[in-house]
Amino acid sequence: GKNGVNVEGYKNMVGTFCQPKFVICDVNLLRTLPAREFRAGLAEVVKSAIIADAELFEMLEKCDFATLQRNTELLEEIVFRAISVKAAIVERDERESGDRRLLNLGHTLAHAIEKASSKFNHGEAVACGLALIADAAYSKGMLAEADKERILSLLVRAGFELEPPVAMRQLLKAVKKDKKAEGDLIHVVFPKGIGHCEVEKMPLEEFKALV
Repeated sequence: GKNGVNVEGYKNMVGTFCQPKFVICDVNLLRTLPAREFRAGLAEVVKSAIIADAELFEMLEKCDFATLQRNTELLEEIVFRAISVKAAIVERDERESGDRRLLNLGHTLAHAIEKASSKFNHGEAVACGLALIADAAYSKGMLAEADKERILSLLVRAGFELEPPVAMRQLLKAVKKDKKAEGDLIHVVFPKGIGHCEVEKMPLEEFKALV
C-alpha cells in the first residue's frame, strides 16, 4: 500500500499510501523470471523470516534452491508466510511510525549500495545489507554468533554475494541521504535472533563505528 519515488538523491522521499482491495499471488509466474530476478526476491523472503518467522527461516535452510523456482507447492507456503509477516506489521502500523520500521531490516545499507553502485539489483543489495547488519548486531552483542552464522550461511547458499560492491566509506556517505535519517540520527533495525528484531534510534557516527 506504500508507493515512493526518489527525489534529488534521497530514497523514497515522496509517495502515497493507498491500500489495495485485494492481492493475487500466482507463484507459477515466478517460473517465468530469470534466475537472478527470482533469487533477488528470495532476499526479501529471508528478511521476513529473520524479522518474525523462525519456522520460515528453517524451511529455507532445508530447501533446495536449485529446484525451488519450479516447486509450486513449497513456493506457495514460502510466499504466503513471507507476505503474512509483512501484512501483520502493516496492519499494525500503516504509515511507518513504529513497527513498520522493522520491514527496513537490511535496507539502511541496501539503499546505500543501490545509490553508490549499479552492480547489485535491489534483492542483491538487501542480501548484502542483511549480512552487514547481522555482523553489526553481533559486534554490538545483540545477536548470538550461531544466529549470525545461520543468516550468512543461508544467504550464501541462496547464491548471494555478501561483499559490498563499493567501499564502506562510500556507503556510509549515502546512508545520510536515506529517508530513515533524521539529521544526525538514524533508525536501524537489528536482528536479535532468528525471528526477532528491534529498531534502535542511534547517532549516525555510532552506526558508522559498528559497520
